[in-house]
Amino acid sequence: MARAKVVEYDYFQFLNLMRRATGSGCRIDRGDRRWAEFIKTHSINEVAATAIAKQKFESVIPVIVAEGQDTDGLYFYSKDEEGCLRLVAVE
Repeated sequence: MARAKVVEYDYFQFLNLMRRATGSGCRIDRGDRRWAEFIKTHSINEVAATAIAKQKFESVIPVIVAEGQDTDGLYFYSKDEEGCLRLVAVE
């Protein structure tokens, strides 16, 4: 698996990113059939990333943005706590 880390991401910038991705059909929610394909293609350790996100936020929602831009990836956000985390590759 590729090495990655979970980093904080600006919540309000994320909301704009998610609106754009939703409008263009590039938002992938966990129940979407594209979810598993994205996770496998990008060698994401979903279990570890989710565990880290759950340590930071009480209620966390995972979402993938796949627009073909540098902002693509797995995000975790909390509406209640107005926070967001992003999984990024370690080079």
